[in-house]
Amino acid sequence: MKEERIVLDTNCLLQILPRKSGYNHIWADILAGNIRLCVCNDMIMEYTEILTNHVSWEVADNVITVILHLPGTIFVHNYYKWNAITSDPDDNKFVDCAFAAQAKFLVSNDSHFNEVKRTRIPDIEIIRLDEYDNLKKSP
Repeated sequence: MKEERIVLDTNCLLQILPRKSGYNHIWADILAGNIRLCVCNDMIMEYTEILTNHVSWEVADNVITVILHLPGTIFVHNYYKWNAITSDPDDNKFVDCAFAAQAKFLVSNDSHFNEVKRTRIPDIEIIRLDEYDNLKKSP
């Protein structure tokens, strides 16, 4: 079975982290190496900024440290900029990372990513967190 590579928008990362979250099993699968999280430097910077706004600095630092040191984390450099999202260009880093990493899914609940669905970026499937969760639960 081919490894599953995903890119997580920051809003979804926030939702999978709490132990009481119904989505926490996705974080557990990332930690176990069953899902390979794809990231770039700009994403790590955003993760850090947003996590720090929602949890303590120590928790944010621990999450980022884990992501950076997981053997399954795939680090990419976005050499090509698709500029697929015009309504919120800051979200393009996730699209570019998904393309560069050849991720199977870009998981986001942000409606800005619907713009990507109308482009011809090859092999990037934009999926909401609940849809991804249902895929993970189905046999």
